[in-house]
Amino acid sequence: MKENLKTVLREKIAFSQGKIDWISHIGVAGFALAASRAAVLHQAVPFGLSVLAGCPYALMPSAAVGAFLGYFFPAITVGGFRYLAAMLAIFAIRLLTAGYPKAENNPILLTTVCLFANGLTAAVTVRALPADLSMLVGETVLAAIGTYAVFRTTRAWKNIYSGLTADELACILATVGIVLLIADGIKIADLSIGQVFSVLLILLCARYGGTLGGVLGGAVCCGAVLLSGGCTAAAMTFAFGGLTVGCLVAFGKYIQVLGLLATACVGIMVGAGSPESAMVLVEALLGCALFLMMPRTVGIWLGRFLSCTPKVATPNGVKKAVTLRLNRSAGALNDVCETVEQVARELNRINAPDFSEVLSGIEREACSGCKLRIHCWESKHDETMNAILLMTAAVKDGTEFHEKIVPEEFRGRCLRLGAVFRAVEKNYSFYASRTAAENRLEEVRGVVTDQFDGISHMLSDLARDLKEEERFDASAALTAVSALKNLDIRVEESAAFTDAFGRMTVECKLRKPPERVLNKLEMMKQLSFALERDFDVPNVSEVGGDIFLTVSERTVYRLNIGIHQFNAQQSAICGDSVNTFSDGKGRTFILLSDGMGTGGRAAVDSAMAVGLMARLLKAGFGFDCSLRILNSSMLFKSTDESLATVDIAAVDLFNGTVQLLKAGAAPTLVRRSGRTGKAESTSLPAGILREVGFDRATFKLHKGDVLLLMSDGAVCDGTDWMAEELDRWDNTDATALAEHLCLSAARRRTDRHEDDITVIAAILERAV
Repeated sequence: MKENLKTVLREKIAFSQGKIDWISHIGVAGFALAASRAAVLHQAVPFGLSVLAGCPYALMPSAAVGAFLGYFFPAITVGGFRYLAAMLAIFAIRLLTAGYPKAENNPILLTTVCLFANGLTAAVTVRALPADLSMLVGETVLAAIGTYAVFRTTRAWKNIYSGLTADELACILATVGIVLLIADGIKIADLSIGQVFSVLLILLCARYGGTLGGVLGGAVCCGAVLLSGGCTAAAMTFAFGGLTVGCLVAFGKYIQVLGLLATACVGIMVGAGSPESAMVLVEALLGCALFLMMPRTVGIWLGRFLSCTPKVATPNGVKKAVTLRLNRSAGALNDVCETVEQVARELNRINAPDFSEVLSGIEREACSGCKLRIHCWESKHDETMNAILLMTAAVKDGTEFHEKIVPEEFRGRCLRLGAVFRAVEKNYSFYASRTAAENRLEEVRGVVTDQFDGISHMLSDLARDLKEEERFDASAALTAVSALKNLDIRVEESAAFTDAFGRMTVECKLRKPPERVLNKLEMMKQLSFALERDFDVPNVSEVGGDIFLTVSERTVYRLNIGIHQFNAQQSAICGDSVNTFSDGKGRTFILLSDGMGTGGRAAVDSAMAVGLMARLLKAGFGFDCSLRILNSSMLFKSTDESLATVDIAAVDLFNGTVQLLKAGAAPTLVRRSGRTGKAESTSLPAGILREVGFDRATFKLHKGDVLLLMSDGAVCDGTDWMAEELDRWDNTDATALAEHLCLSAARRRTDRHEDDITVIAAILERAV
């Protein structure tokens, strides 16, 4: 038994193996020391026992050292020797249960151990007085409550970045309340340091934990004041102040501060003007000043600890379930594509039109009963086939029948020349119709399978993006809803999350306001004020009658974009189409498409390419699957040839990274650090073949660098002259640059063939 206990202890309490670092040990020892000095009504100090009973086994020696020091040098007159006895009892019981995992992680059992140890040792010293008995019961209950709070706090620490549940946040704040008990007893000229920090804690909890955080923070601070023997006015101020600032979370921190100060004034009134109640207002002012002076970065960091995730909507579980479902659906659609292709190949092998059936039909219909049938189809087979092929070519070309179509030898031999031609015309026309129908059916089948394949890739992209999101923030999502309510905008669904770089993005599905224009600038200001982050202008899109709002933090850079077009033959319609938009997550997209030819038909093709790609990219789908959907749509939209180039530049305005994607597009020029380079494409445009893909390039731009996209009409004379012009350009006006290059390209056309010309210049600048 003794050796077994030693083995368990070596496994559980491992300083040298690095399971728990020394910082954790020092922190727990310091907290146990502070908790053992936190006096309740200047008479009892039960919380050192709570830390020892509720902490993990690996940290128990450190907690024991801290609690021993606190109780051996007591801060109260009663003495701490009975607490030392209770501490030894808890330590011994936990050592005896060290080999049982269920006992290690059972908060009820650990709470009972602390309750039993504290109650038994206190009963030895209690006197038969009602006051002493009530103090014993209250102290024992507080020790048990403290044990549960410490247990949940230490176990919930690993979830601090992924989001806390409401009960975990409550236990963490209750543990902080133990420290406030000590601070409440520290006074400077009747000014309580603990109560100043209580005001700061309430404001932080409400600001970054929402209404629930404000209420919990107020309740904890109120309890700490009452247990430390503080004034009732302060307790009332903290309790109602937490509720008040929690309800005002959508109005910003300044309104919250005013709400708390107003509650402090009411507390003075309740305290009937006593000196202690008058100090409450001073303490509230100091706490509010600390809150307002706190750097925003510190507040955002604290918000990661104070934000609470509702237990009914655990993001990680939902995210995993949705990701699994999306991947499974994507795999099912991919299987459908493969099955359709396999069945189509088999049916094509079985049912494909055969020219031998044409020959059989001619022989059956025209030569039945003829005396020369065997002679023509066996002895003179090659000559007969040659004559039938010549008649088939005439039918295919639409030539009227005459005897000179076939060789003289066949004319002299065949007794039913007219009947043979009519049979050739009938059977070949049927064969040609079946062949055309099969080809068209194959095209339709290919387009349908491409659509399924594109949707499969879309679902895979959504699953990947959802999996890569770092953390959902339920508190920020609720704050965004409340902020938009101030603009009379009703939100049906809301989500807020931060990526791997700490950038916050808020997405909302809005109720469509009747006959009302949404003010993006007002929404940006309201959300920035409420969430204390610098947001960019939101992206608002309408899909299926629903309005979706996406807003992300303000970027480091911005794009100065200039566009100029020259219409061929002075036409009112340009065959090139352009679209620029932001995805609301810090990326700006530039889309350019050049339709086949010029004029209206080219404009239709290019507008379809740009419009469909923009809608799919705005919806969050990837580049490749969006191109697949576009390509299949262009193949299927008409029987005539229809094609369009696709040129995309996606610029990350946080770090200047550019993704360049081209499908049959003209070269792109890039001037970086004063030197100009070129990116070319060898891929095909969309709408020609079923298999289509992007040529890709990735590079990084810095302040002042220039990105130049153009259509085919601009490069008839090459790009060398344009690179020279770009090297010499020293103006920061992107529109002037695009106009200059576009008109220069039009003047350089010497092939007497006009084409639409589009030039897009984008200059990277620092965001204001």
